[in-house]
Amino acid sequence: MAAATFLGASNLAVAGATAQGVEIVQATTLDSITVTGTRTEKAAIEVPAAITVVDRESIEASQAKSLDDILETVPGLEMGGGPRDSAEQPNIRGFSGERVVMRVDGVRKNFEAGHRGRVFMEPSLLKQVDVLRGPSSTLYGSGAIGGVVSIETVDAADLLKPGQTIGAMVRTGFHTSNSQRFVTTTGYGAPTENTDVLVSVTRSSAGNYTDGSGDDVPGSGDSILSGLAKGSVVVGGHGLEATLNSFKDDHIIPTAANTDSEAFADRVTNEKSAALTYTYEGTGNWLDARATTYYSRTDIREIRLSDGRHQTTELDTVGVDAANTSRFTLSDWANLNFTAGLEAFQDRQVGTTDGTVRQEFPTAERNTQGYFFQAEFVLYDDLTITPAARYDYYNLTTIGQPENEEGEFSKQIAVSYRVTPWLTAFGSYAEAFRAPSLTELFVGGTHFAFNNFVANPDLRPEFARNKEIGLATSFDDVLSEGDALRMKGSIFRNDVDDLIELQVVGGAFGTSTNVNVTEARIEGIELEAGYESDTFFGAGSYARLRGDDLAQGDPISDIPEDKATATIGYKWPQLGVRAGWRTIYYAGQERVPAATEAVSGEKFIHDVFVSWIPKDKDLEGLRVDFAVDNIMDKDYQRFLSELREAGRNAKLSISYKF
Repeated sequence: MAAATFLGASNLAVAGATAQGVEIVQATTLDSITVTGTRTEKAAIEVPAAITVVDRESIEASQAKSLDDILETVPGLEMGGGPRDSAEQPNIRGFSGERVVMRVDGVRKNFEAGHRGRVFMEPSLLKQVDVLRGPSSTLYGSGAIGGVVSIETVDAADLLKPGQTIGAMVRTGFHTSNSQRFVTTTGYGAPTENTDVLVSVTRSSAGNYTDGSGDDVPGSGDSILSGLAKGSVVVGGHGLEATLNSFKDDHIIPTAANTDSEAFADRVTNEKSAALTYTYEGTGNWLDARATTYYSRTDIREIRLSDGRHQTTELDTVGVDAANTSRFTLSDWANLNFTAGLEAFQDRQVGTTDGTVRQEFPTAERNTQGYFFQAEFVLYDDLTITPAARYDYYNLTTIGQPENEEGEFSKQIAVSYRVTPWLTAFGSYAEAFRAPSLTELFVGGTHFAFNNFVANPDLRPEFARNKEIGLATSFDDVLSEGDALRMKGSIFRNDVDDLIELQVVGGAFGTSTNVNVTEARIEGIELEAGYESDTFFGAGSYARLRGDDLAQGDPISDIPEDKATATIGYKWPQLGVRAGWRTIYYAGQERVPAATEAVSGEKFIHDVFVSWIPKDKDLEGLRVDFAVDNIMDKDYQRFLSELREAGRNAKLSISYKF
């Protein structure tokens, strides 16, 4: 990745111009707006939680080929499974898989199937990515033990030039490390004042990555076709938006895609989703409602090259998420924002091998429903107290085994106090749970050699309790008029009961069973900061996590290595140019349980980047981004990945808006 670093609980937009290239971006772009942390609009720096927002400008500048490129500098988050893009999945504060809730345009993404990855999307048309770190079940239900990744795609209003009612954009480019070529064609418009529409298609092809030693990473090439269609209408305060997303990746890849396995398959990965969102903002303070109903399907079909076995892995999710916020003035010094809502979704999964049921991905169904409320009290403008609670019920079923059902109550309270105009202190206690996945609960068949899975229908949900305190600072006009400095940091401790882990007994001739055995504790510190003026910009972050299995006295295996990032850069506003240097430091991870391979040695990875948005009216609509990732061609491996990372990678992208 190159481009820029976007850190802090606020987003650090470092562009030297707007998308049209005609105005200087001011330092106030540090204060990005998010609804992920509280379900109410709030500047990210003001949210009493660890949240990082990455906006459209930073996503464009990153020339991202995957979600990892966009989120690589977010403290407390690592992407495991790389550098094969389709094998990636986010790890937040030591938790991955279904312990992290993923949402795209309000659509819950629940796919989790062994070593097959979790992130299937084209990043070039993302509008914003919010990362909420820490337990968040009161707002997002089962799975939010590690946190939430909420993704939003662009719409026509994000691309139209001032005064324009119809437009088009073409974007193309290449990456040298994997010979990637891509073309995105997008048409969009606002035919009337209250309607808009967008249609986009991206075609991308890439070979295998080359690591820092010059060796190919086998099975890392892709042939991708993706599409996005959106349309909305607003009448009398009522809004309706429809979104369609499609992604198809045709590739030769190991069956265990996040490992160095030599068992390859000809795989086609398809993901499609549709969402319909209704919004209504009443004339009073009682109604500010939003409801999304959605359908998502992930379908992986593969033929093993070694024996011709044909396997399918399918998950269908249908759901609804609705909430309303009412605002009350309680007195001259007290206000209340009260949010209440519900969520319900159903997962149905099917796995086959040569047309017969595949026990390793059992045919099963999960039904979940949750009801929540949040009361945000603002007292004397400086003190905010936010209690929240949620009740969830889930039911998991499959043929021939007992069903698993349970209800869970989770609660949270957050407090923030503005000590001075530039300093805010915050603290929170939050609970979260994760119901067992369908595969964890009902898995059967062969694990490896003659070791067989044994289902455990009595699995209990995991339950987390997180304590967190932190400080946030906001300074304006620090070194020059109009500049801004934002800093945020927190320390936390997350205690997790009934952690689910796979227990292997008897080796190659034994059994493997998912059991509740572990009391886990993860604690850490996260820091992030950013500065921006009309000419200079900079950002930095640091994360240190420690995780222990309290029952066995061993370290937890999925804790990322310590990491720090630093970015410095300069802007030439008159030319529409900005350029910078970024360094990422990885400390290595040797604090691992006996069965886990450590990654030794410190690594410093350096990137350079430059963007040009011409100020000349004759070139209006043109944008050029160039970057070199890993400019020193470092040969290295990250702890959460079994493979070496890509070596030096030069990237160029050119886009033009008509």
